[in-house]
Amino acid sequence: MWVEIVLLFVLVLVYAVLRDRRPRNCPPGPFEIPFFGGLPILYEGPAEDLKKKYGDVVMYRTGSYRSVFLFDYNTAKEAMARLEFADRPDFFSTFSIDDQKLGGVVSSNGVHWQHDRRFVLRNLRNLGETRAFVNAIATCLQRKRDFFYNVNYGGHTLNRMGKSYLEEAINIEAKALVEDLKKYGGEAINYPDSFRTVALNIIWQMVASTRFDLRGTEVEVIYRVSKEFQTKMTPMMLLPSFVPVLDYLPKCVKNYLFNEHIVDEFFDQMKAVVKETIDQHLKNYDPDNVRDLMDEYIKGMKESEGDYDTFFRKGALGQIINDLFQAGSDTVNYQLKWVAYLLARYPEYATRMQQQIDAVVPRDRMVSLDDKPGLPLIEAFMMETMRYSSMITMNVQRSATRDTTINGYFIPKDTIIVVSNYSVHHDPRYWEEPDKFYPERFLDEKGTKFTAHKQGFFAFGSGRRQCVGELLARMELFLFTAAIVQHFDVRPPDGVDITAEDIRHYAGVRVPDDRKLVYKPRD
Repeated sequence: MWVEIVLLFVLVLVYAVLRDRRPRNCPPGPFEIPFFGGLPILYEGPAEDLKKKYGDVVMYRTGSYRSVFLFDYNTAKEAMARLEFADRPDFFSTFSIDDQKLGGVVSSNGVHWQHDRRFVLRNLRNLGETRAFVNAIATCLQRKRDFFYNVNYGGHTLNRMGKSYLEEAINIEAKALVEDLKKYGGEAINYPDSFRTVALNIIWQMVASTRFDLRGTEVEVIYRVSKEFQTKMTPMMLLPSFVPVLDYLPKCVKNYLFNEHIVDEFFDQMKAVVKETIDQHLKNYDPDNVRDLMDEYIKGMKESEGDYDTFFRKGALGQIINDLFQAGSDTVNYQLKWVAYLLARYPEYATRMQQQIDAVVPRDRMVSLDDKPGLPLIEAFMMETMRYSSMITMNVQRSATRDTTINGYFIPKDTIIVVSNYSVHHDPRYWEEPDKFYPERFLDEKGTKFTAHKQGFFAFGSGRRQCVGELLARMELFLFTAAIVQHFDVRPPDGVDITAEDIRHYAGVRVPDDRKLVYKPRD
């Protein structure tokens, strides 16, 4: 009996070693333990250790998946532009709420991804979400159809006379944020929940013609479940995705080892919210009054009824909504936390930005995108915040669809490709004193004009999978940052030193740890 067990163990071990042996001419990397390899890498610390030891292109295995980490901007940009790196890894479907695991703009692949991405981009474009439109805002030269009708936004009427729908919607949320912060009366508070709600409202209005009260209870459950999921996300939680055999463990064991119950609760809650919203829209759908992205999708579903090959499906719509919800609210929320922290840590920049605003913008109105040319430091501060924080430490993974090469190294089919945003943003080859917070790096020599850094900036990714909401995010961050600076002096409480950065990691996101700050009204 024992002989058979030992023989079986040896055979399995030999199989694992042969299966997992490194391909010839592959990138360098650490020693690999048979079967398991190493834990998934979510944060900048372990990734930077790999870079220091092995260079700009490193191979690392977790379970049955090989990953190649790219730490150099030019290498990353060239790879992300290639068609064979346009797919997501197959385990991404694990996190899809689509019943068929095919739809959405983040986890999907192939023709399903192309269809859903085009649909989202087209609807963002109709709301003014294109480079041409942003340029048009600056010159007040929008297309004729954008000028002559009003839109209802959460009880507010948005007039499209020379203003974009999105800009007005963002400024309504910016005003709500200002009023919410004023209610604290200069009391020292942790980063407010309103940072997330204002971003969520922009997305939710576009998707479902709905906005939430900044101190309401409607999204409390979502916030609680989402925060628990993010704060307890560890490399161990992802291990079953990389080592499929672990899925056969008893549920109680997986809950204990991998916090699977937290993952289940989070996705069950999201499914319930999305399903309720879709069902309500299906019930109230009026083909003569298409209000939002969800109505546009339902229109496509109605028009393609009976077509079994259609990409318009209720499950795919649910995943699109989930993708936009997660990407559109959390990222802006966390970036605003960095903005608040850096305003308090470097008050000299806040003072200079306030001087620019006071010289350009009357005190009785909010900053608009038309004011951008006169407010170069605000845009520079925003861009430097994204670079310095490298909030998303790793770009969302891609997968090689065929055997290929990177920098002369052999990359086998199905290898996961990961770009380290943190490493790119802190690379002295592209940034002078990269660990220093220095917004002036985004200004011209005179300090009077914003200049985009042409190399080394990767916050929104690159290539076919570049973030679909990049321009929306830039608009939000500019206008929200301007609103905070215009109306508040953000400072630490008296006697509190905030120069030491305490970073907390949430599911691969770098966020300044909760700390109390004072938002003292300027007026």
